[in-house]
Amino acid sequence: MRSLIPFDGLFGDTVLDHFFDDVPTIYKDYVSVPKADIEDLKDRYEVTCDMPGYTKDEIQVTYENGILSLSAKREDTKETKDADRKFIRRERSFAGFQRQFAVSGVKEEGIKASLKDGVLKVELPKSGKPEIEPSHKIQID
Repeated sequence: MRSLIPFDGLFGDTVLDHFFDDVPTIYKDYVSVPKADIEDLKDRYEVTCDMPGYTKDEIQVTYENGILSLSAKREDTKETKDADRKFIRRERSFAGFQRQFAVSGVKEEGIKASLKDGVLKVELPKSGKPEIEPSHKIQID
């Protein structure tokens, strides 16, 4: 016995129709914050952060008052035009993030950063001063 619904292919007509189109609209403005690892080595701290798709001109690394800041900004434009060069669709997007880490006891003048294959590495040499001050208990009145 045949079904009352006509056969429309293995997955239906709409499943693969837009498979190779642009990223779906719900994901266009999604920005993920890159993951970072901080390693305490003998003479330095090493921060490794995945930043795929960013160039070194789009990344900013700063260190101020014991805070390491990593940030990046990127703007993308996509245009589709007809034969007369009038806009049919024009999409712009902006992506950016900022991460901050408290890293004390660092020689500021010796900090180095490099970007290779989408991975940012920041080396923060230790200053030799005590990193953590001993804590003390504060009595509540």
